[in-house]
Amino acid sequence: MANPLDIVAVIPMKPLAAGKTRLARALTPDQRADIVIGMLRRVIVAVQGAFIDPIWVVGGDERVRRLTRNLSGLWIEDFGRNLNDTLSKAFERVLQQGKSPLYVPGDLPFLKTSDIHSLVLASRQLNNITLAPARRDGGTNGILVPHGLPFQPELGHRSFTKHLSQAARLGVSVAICYSAGLSFDLDTLDDLETYEHMEPGLLKRLSPTLDSRSTVVSSQRSATPPFTNN
Repeated sequence: MANPLDIVAVIPMKPLAAGKTRLARALTPDQRADIVIGMLRRVIVAVQGAFIDPIWVVGGDERVRRLTRNLSGLWIEDFGRNLNDTLSKAFERVLQQGKSPLYVPGDLPFLKTSDIHSLVLASRQLNNITLAPARRDGGTNGILVPHGLPFQPELGHRSFTKHLSQAARLGVSVAICYSAGLSFDLDTLDDLETYEHMEPGLLKRLSPTLDSRSTVVSSQRSATPPFTNN
């Protein structure tokens, strides 16, 4: 494995009030905020377990800042116009320090240290751009860029294909890391129900304000009209 001290993890965040709005039909703002904080805590701990330091959490709000600092991470005020601009500027700062940036989103409820190890190992001592695909929408849930490569994040719909195309244009090799912990992000009420089956008690551990899985399931069924695409 590459020396983890050559890697800086970058986790972009929104203010909690602006996060996970697709859950708003069934969950209160406090419940959504607790879930986001619970996932961010898991992500930071997983990255720390891989001995990657520092961990930059960029953006968010006071609660995100407190959690980051309590876990010995570095909180940085958002300095971008949007997600990709923020990440591009963060990557540039990391590369200027002679290190390799690692993007990991903060909404990965199943992320473990072993997933981070797999991503780093796939880079073959930081000789490849390494990408971790999301399980749907063609997204990207992990990017590790070797120092010296001018690789730009293009997150959003079908970003994985865009990242592959960019690497081809740059003429650099790409490693793909297929990892359950990196593929499952949490965005929708269906995700909540599915993930609770995958890890019973997950919602309660992420958000103490959620009484049980039935709270989410029953709210989802009553709030979602049949045959409606969301």
